[in-house]
Amino acid sequence: MVSGQGSSVSGRVPGMVMRKAPVITLFFLWRLRDRPTHGYSLMQDMRDIGIAQCKLSTVYSLLAKLEKSGLVKSRLDGKGRHMRRLYQTTAKGWKLLQEVKKKKVRGLWREFIRHLLA
Repeated sequence: MVSGQGSSVSGRVPGMVMRKAPVITLFFLWRLRDRPTHGYSLMQDMRDIGIAQCKLSTVYSLLAKLEKSGLVKSRLDGKGRHMRRLYQTTAKGWKLLQEVKKKKVRGLWREFIRHLLA
């Protein structure tokens, strides 16, 4: 469940994040699944595919909420002035993404996605 009730994956914070920015949250969890990525790269990816135009501060704020809820993890990479924080989806985040895929990609969402891919 993504509503924040009744699921071991989605507690209070994940539910709140999903209600406020569901498409961006799902995109982040999906995009961060394979390799660690920094927030600026996520912002560029969103702009490239037309999901949303977000400020970098908004991207990092959402990433902080996802990390606090255990859906993503981060680590520092680089040296000196070239340090940056890389984020990656956790097992808990992947499980939430799979739950949403099973439960929510039906009906109107499925139609919308088919239309985009056609």
